[in-house]
Amino acid sequence: MAEYESTFSIPGIASSIDWGAMADKLLENARKPEKVWIATRDTLELKIGLLNEFSGALKSTQKTLSPLKLESTFRAKLAEFSSLSGGDAGGIVSAVVDADAAISQHEIEVIQKALNEVRFGARIKTTMGDAGLTAGGTFSINVGGRRGVIEVKTTDSLSAIAQKINAAKDVTINPATGSPWGESLGVTASVIDNRLVIKSTASGLGTTTDTTTLKRGIGPSDKLGFTLAKGIPSSGTVTISAGGVDYIEGTDFEAVSGTDEIVWLAAGSAPAAGTEYKVTYTVNSNAFSVDGTAEVLELLKLDDSTLADPEYRLEARDAVVKVDGLTLTRPSNTIDDLFEGVKLTIHGAGSVIMNITQDAEKAVTSIQEFVAAYNDTMDWINIRLSESTKSSPSTQGDQYKNEDFYKKFGLLHGNSLLWQSKSSLRQLMTNSVESKYSLKTGTPVLGTLAGEGLASDTYFDLKVGVRTARIAVTPADTLSTIASKINTSYEMTHDAQGRTYPIPMASAKVKDNQLVITSSPNRKFSLSAEDTVLDTLGLGTPFSLLSQIGITTEKTDYGKSGKLEFDTEKFIEALRKDPDGVAGIMNTVMEKMDGTIANLVDASQVEVGSTTAPKGRVASQISMWQSEIRTINKRITDFERRLDIRARGLYDSFAQAEVRLAALQQQSSWLASVVSQMSGQAK
Repeated sequence: MAEYESTFSIPGIASSIDWGAMADKLLENARKPEKVWIATRDTLELKIGLLNEFSGALKSTQKTLSPLKLESTFRAKLAEFSSLSGGDAGGIVSAVVDADAAISQHEIEVIQKALNEVRFGARIKTTMGDAGLTAGGTFSINVGGRRGVIEVKTTDSLSAIAQKINAAKDVTINPATGSPWGESLGVTASVIDNRLVIKSTASGLGTTTDTTTLKRGIGPSDKLGFTLAKGIPSSGTVTISAGGVDYIEGTDFEAVSGTDEIVWLAAGSAPAAGTEYKVTYTVNSNAFSVDGTAEVLELLKLDDSTLADPEYRLEARDAVVKVDGLTLTRPSNTIDDLFEGVKLTIHGAGSVIMNITQDAEKAVTSIQEFVAAYNDTMDWINIRLSESTKSSPSTQGDQYKNEDFYKKFGLLHGNSLLWQSKSSLRQLMTNSVESKYSLKTGTPVLGTLAGEGLASDTYFDLKVGVRTARIAVTPADTLSTIASKINTSYEMTHDAQGRTYPIPMASAKVKDNQLVITSSPNRKFSLSAEDTVLDTLGLGTPFSLLSQIGITTEKTDYGKSGKLEFDTEKFIEALRKDPDGVAGIMNTVMEKMDGTIANLVDASQVEVGSTTAPKGRVASQISMWQSEIRTINKRITDFERRLDIRARGLYDSFAQAEVRLAALQQQSSWLASVVSQMSGQAK
């Protein structure tokens, strides 16, 4: 509202009338409608502030829903270890477990962990020449069919040699191109305590088998495409066959370590020129051998005389573990092919018991965070719905709160939007739920369903989106036949127009004697039946209410507040009983909760008739009030403009009145003087 300045700052000179006070009074009376508009605008602004608070509380609740909409949150597994051999179980083996792992228990004994092949050279502080090398030379590193050649000069230090090893590439000739393969060797080199250390990049011996088909040339030798390393520690072996004939090494051919050729011996047999033959080469993948100039190898202590000396060599070996009495060998200390969904890491020798259990920590924490945010929102709603109007501080402590704090009191008392929002949220948390799944695993069933007590023909419905397949089930069915019925169901493989889906809407398989149903990506399915066939298959769920898994409305005051309570023990019990069922009901409810909150706070614009408006009800109400404020502001601006015109009119009117009064006063004075003169003459 514009500040009005008095039209006249001093009383009239002639009339002594306070024209300014008179104008102020007239304009003040005229401003009474404006005061109502301003009060309405201020109230709307306070209401908008309150709804922004409400929107913020809802968005805080919405943020806690993300993990609760994921099946993995409720299907997570955990590996727990207890040592049987003493000490810390974590120093023996650890594991990373995903949701596909089966709940189980296993005894694991680590007999030995996998080790890399390592060669430790002699201690040399200066250059090779200073250490006694009289002339340059070379040495080769052979590993897994690859060969790298390292040139050593008398001026080289150990660091220079290490750099050359790290940069070395496979010089073995590719028969198809006639050029070296050029791959990395699979070893690294460094200098520690003035000693050259060469280490294989992968642990364990490993095994590489290369079967190559070659064509016999016209010369005495043929290129293999890999480099041979036959001695310890590579321990490579070569076999050759063609047309049912096996050729004997040493009699028919010679395969020399450090070369990539087969040399056919004149005294033996050989395939005819142009004939194809197969060469099979098996070698320890990671254990490497070293050959080359004798003086260089002896000076570096990399010659064969040091192979058995632990001061100069750490022998590559595979990990050896015994799982439930079965001895297994693996080249790596990371083993992911023993149990589905479990990746073991070997740390040292010893025995442990491994328990794969349900991991409830993330689920419990996520629900606790949701319940806390949800209850904060309910508290806010309850306070605003029940509070009464309060216009001024009433206690000593209130004096520190500004007046706007009190103006907010009672503005949303009984507000229908808050009531409806509270009702919607409460219904989501208390109503019965039809759970939907991305994956559902049944219980073990051996043989036919007749053996499980099914006495007559029945069916169950599998629904994905708008497509529902009715799956017939007979006592003679097995899990495999039921899976086949699902996989060949017309409704799951074709749309309503008869077109084949690129990916079936849902599919099934049998795993560990359990029927597993999976929906297509980004879809979910529901199951229903009129009898107990789903329970027979282990596909039914005992959970249709959140209260069955420990999430209930608080009992205080008969639950009028709408706030939630979370029974952790009951939830964990339900999770252990049926993790898929818990995931199904939680995912379903929380996705609905997410949609409900979005329908309240979403500020994105949607078309409403010929205009647009925010999608969310709260955002839409805020937008409506903001529109009202703009209308009021325009009304006030227009009104002030009219008042300004009226003020100028009052100025002109009062100015003219002052002039007329001044003229009258002059006339009055003139008449008085005339009367006085006439009175004097009469006397």
